[in-house]
Amino acid sequence: MAKTKSTIGYFAGSIAWGTISKLLGAGIKFVTIPALLAHFGKENYGLLTLAIATNAYMKLLDMGMNTGGIKFFSQWISSGKYDMIDRVARTNISFYLGVGLLNSFILIGVGTWGEGLFKLSPEQFSTFRYLLFILSAFSIINWITFVFNQLLVADEKIAFTQQIMALRSILGLSVVGITVAFKWSILEYFFADLVVSAGVIFPYYYLARKRRLIRSILPAFYWKDFSIVFKYGLAILAMSIFQFTATQSRPLILAAFSTSGIGVLTEYRIIEVFPIFIISLGGMLISIILPKSAKAIQDNDRGKIEQIAYKGTRYTSVIVSLLCFPVMLSARELLELYVGEGYTYLSLWLVLWVFTLVLYLHNSPVSSLVLATGKTKMLVYSSAISCVVSIVINAVLTNIYGVGSAVIGYIVYIIIQVSFYYLYFNSSVLGLKSMRVFKSFIIPTGLGFVAFIGAQLLKIEMSSLLLQLIVKTVVWGVFYLLMLILFRVVDIRKISEVLLKQHV
Repeated sequence: MAKTKSTIGYFAGSIAWGTISKLLGAGIKFVTIPALLAHFGKENYGLLTLAIATNAYMKLLDMGMNTGGIKFFSQWISSGKYDMIDRVARTNISFYLGVGLLNSFILIGVGTWGEGLFKLSPEQFSTFRYLLFILSAFSIINWITFVFNQLLVADEKIAFTQQIMALRSILGLSVVGITVAFKWSILEYFFADLVVSAGVIFPYYYLARKRRLIRSILPAFYWKDFSIVFKYGLAILAMSIFQFTATQSRPLILAAFSTSGIGVLTEYRIIEVFPIFIISLGGMLISIILPKSAKAIQDNDRGKIEQIAYKGTRYTSVIVSLLCFPVMLSARELLELYVGEGYTYLSLWLVLWVFTLVLYLHNSPVSSLVLATGKTKMLVYSSAISCVVSIVINAVLTNIYGVGSAVIGYIVYIIIQVSFYYLYFNSSVLGLKSMRVFKSFIIPTGLGFVAFIGAQLLKIEMSSLLLQLIVKTVVWGVFYLLMLILFRVVDIRKISEVLLKQHV
């Protein structure tokens, strides 16, 4: 019984601190991005976005090691193999040391010889170059931090890592305040912000060492032990490349093909904040489904597999609707509160992007089941096809729809991916009925759309934008919850019973 309470406590603590950290981070971004935009100007802030996007693509150098590290460290912690953990962790430091150096050289190379890669003026590229040089200086520390994060996540210290990330967000807010107050340049701000980010390595290392997960920060070279993790990482690399490219290439494509200037990246950055927040919250819930999926597939338990696929899709669709529809309903108000009335013209693209997340996140339970089977060959093909098509669409439409081309490309990417699941994976890999999965998705989502139309028809308008946003959200939420109960999509009585049992 103690073990059950400990498990519940672990999930509750991890979810609570994860939610707090992400809400805090999103709230601070909501305040700081407009402040930085006003301080640096649209064009210069676009350079920040481009530099971060360029470095984000370097995450592919991880080669699946982050997932592999967490998987094997968890197993070795469970079996008490702390000598093995130390050997692999310190060899992992050697691996990430090499990756960090390579990352630095690539950034320095782009900053030195990459003037023709993006449509930047000589003055803009000069600033962009120094942003990349600053990033290169922090590459090694940032990569080595992954080792200690893997160890702590594997040791079920996710709550601690989220507490540190919450502190990092608060310190980042302080950096923005100092930047505006003392009129720092974009380079001074960027350097200070990266110092704060790099600082998380100290508490991570301290706790990892205290927990006997690693004896020293000095690199080691136990390549034979390390190869176990490395081979596993390579197995999921191909799929990750296409998925990562589809998401991270969008600002780079805009910068490379747009003739309207670097300001289009600022528009991208503005509307990106809301979808990223939704994905981060959705991802926390999905992480709870994954271990259950793996066990159901391993035991070939058809009852559990179907429960995850059908009931899981239904409840995931409800949660996703609760996250997405309020943002779509108040897109104009959110943008006006966020960056001012001058950017409300982006509301259509924000609505479309968030609606795409409804299509994307509802499929998480079935996606986790497919990954648990290990049959990823067709996933690689589907990811490759959808990635290439979305990039082509983004590039072709950039000078017609501007930032909207990135949204349209992403919609196509998700539609192709989801189509593969409904037309192939559900039946051929999992033995599920695609129509039943679709029914589990469309009913709660359709009710959310009906409530959305109802709230729109009321034409709620108030003098306070914030109050207007809150009232519209509450009205939609009441409509939606009443319909969920009326059409018996959710059983309030059963949910209450489960919650009461957990507190007994």
